[in-house]
Amino acid sequence: MPTEYLTTAEAAEYLRLSRQFLQIARMRGDGSGPPFIKLARAVRYRRAALDAWMSAHDRAPGKPTAKAAR
Repeated sequence: MPTEYLTTAEAAEYLRLSRQFLQIARMRGDGSGPPFIKLARAVRYRRAALDAWMSAHDRAPGKPTAKAAR
């Protein structure tokens, strides 16, 4: 049974992103990365939060992104 809480490496693999992307997004602190839990030096990601974060970034075909709309 898979755990609900993933390490940075596990979360990166689950999302098919690099560990560096998640680490940089965490350090930015601007909310651009997925939500995480920090306990002392341990960082964990909830699987459901990762799914919700990815869903929030869904783009409909032909729909301009915020960057393209500028």
